[in-house]
Amino acid sequence: MLHPESHPMARQMPGAEQAMAYRTSLLDCLIAPDPRRHRRFIEELLAAAIPVRTLAVHLFTPVATALGHRWCTDEADFMQIAVASTRLSMIVNHVSHAATAAAEEADAPRRILLARTHGAQHTIGVSIVASCFRDMGWVVDGGSDLEIGEDIYTRLAEKPYDLLGISVSRVDEVRDCSEVIRRVQASPRIRRMKIALGGPAVIASPKAFHRIGADFVTRSTLDVMQLASHV
Repeated sequence: MLHPESHPMARQMPGAEQAMAYRTSLLDCLIAPDPRRHRRFIEELLAAAIPVRTLAVHLFTPVATALGHRWCTDEADFMQIAVASTRLSMIVNHVSHAATAAAEEADAPRRILLARTHGAQHTIGVSIVASCFRDMGWVVDGGSDLEIGEDIYTRLAEKPYDLLGISVSRVDEVRDCSEVIRRVQASPRIRRMKIALGGPAVIASPKAFHRIGADFVTRSTLDVMQLASHV
């Protein structure tokens, strides 16, 4: 997560070296007292014109992981991490939407609905995943504000989706995920839709989620990009 450049596929992504070079600058502006620094960083990043999926793999994910390490090692307190996470989400969303607005819409775009479990506290991962799918031409609905529950089934009934992605925060939420999968597979209208699980709990305990019926269990941004090509 901290060094995706060790993966052969990641090393070949366009603009990888550029994206990696921004890691220190991004981390500094996220924790800086002056909020104007991250606004200037957004302008600089947009001017660099690095593909969003490259930024997601080589910049946003490693920096988000570094923030998590600072929290675990007490190098930063809760407030500092909360502010930094909020700023990082703003940067990810701004860059992602700016790139989407500049791109041509596909004739028949694929659609993904993103949601999270109830225990999720930090949802930057959902924003990064959303940015990857937008960059690959998908229509992205839902996101970090959508929790699993009745709202999901309402949305799935209103529009056709190719993929449902759920970010799982805690391992003890595996039963909740199983219930979502069961209900989707029991519904004739949506049971052909693929379901992907990811998030902190999946990264920590992937085996707990491999046998509950999901089509994909992802542990990294690279996994997300690879699964998108198979949907």
